[in-house]
Amino acid sequence: MNCAPSSRRHYAVRAISAIALIGACVSRPAAAQDGIVERLNLDKLEITSLGVFFGHVVPSQLQTANLVAVQADYGNVSRNWRVIAGASYWQSQFRHEVVQAFADSLHKSLSDPNAHVNASQVTLYDVTFDGQLRYTPDYSGELKPFLGVGFAAHVINAEGQLIKGTFVERALDDIAAGIFVTGGIAFKIVNHLGVEGGVRGDLLSGFRSVQVRAGASYYFGHVRGSQPSSP
Repeated sequence: MNCAPSSRRHYAVRAISAIALIGACVSRPAAAQDGIVERLNLDKLEITSLGVFFGHVVPSQLQTANLVAVQADYGNVSRNWRVIAGASYWQSQFRHEVVQAFADSLHKSLSDPNAHVNASQVTLYDVTFDGQLRYTPDYSGELKPFLGVGFAAHVINAEGQLIKGTFVERALDDIAAGIFVTGGIAFKIVNHLGVEGGVRGDLLSGFRSVQVRAGASYYFGHVRGSQPSSP
């Protein structure tokens, strides 16, 4: 389904706003907070690995869809905790029974009994920017399980003839904040290359999803799970 130019521009503005919001949240704290920064080793954060991931997402009320994601590991803030930032994209269609139920509710509200509402396809797009704290046990093995928790900004856009120009479309088009949990296993194959697989659950107002993703990461000369250097 092709998006109208005005909708694309509207979607782009929302994506740029989300990027600006994430940038503001992860920017260096003010001078008054430098003591906290030093204790948490935030001033030593740098990208230690960069990965590309593919997988499937199962959103509530929508069909299962493919997703693509990128992920950057910024290293340790304590012995077993790391900072991870990422972004992902997927698109899907509302399930037929969901669209049909909406069309039926509109039909009941029509004053003309001969009028009919066609239950046409409604597509939803989701671009997510997120940051998480990930717990990875500190030991010398290359096979490392992990658990993480984080916050995400979802830039959501919906398109479809059934909702075009209505308050429903405006309600679905949104920048929404949510939380998520994730878990999985990372394995370092060689010095600069590793693979990772995991499961993630997202929760935001009126919307839930479960993801299964796997991919490969390139390590910039840092051993995964290593302790941060002393100040």
